[in-house]
Amino acid sequence: MTDPAAPSASPAPIAVPDPEVLAANAALAQRWLPAFLAGERADEDVYAEQVTTWHNIGERTVEVQRTPSRTRLSDGGADLRTVDVRLRVDADGWVLQATTVGTSAAGEAVRIPVCLVVTVREGRIARFEEYADSAAVRPLLG
Repeated sequence: MTDPAAPSASPAPIAVPDPEVLAANAALAQRWLPAFLAGERADEDVYAEQVTTWHNIGERTVEVQRTPSRTRLSDGGADLRTVDVRLRVDADGWVLQATTVGTSAAGEAVRIPVCLVVTVREGRIARFEEYADSAAVRPLLG
């Protein structure tokens, strides 16, 4: 039996996303994902003006370039692909977990577990947060 005089612990608030927001974010993710997996940039209308990426390696924020980093690395001789992709949509955008595998320009094997947090504002991608294992990325950085 509980003591009626004891303070009650109130449960944490539970946020329930709006189904329309989830559907819109899922549709945007479906437009973006094929280009990402191909190492390409999605159609321009997918991105907000001045979309940025924050990288845990170096903890820096940069404006997203028109040529995706994987394409730039491939142009430099690396052979990379993204596998084991898992994507979960939420009210703020989505989270992608995957592994980048292949070989560096120097021929070293590469296996990089990554997590990408994508923030959507006003129906467009506004921000990426990229988390990767810094030791695993080293062969790509030379």
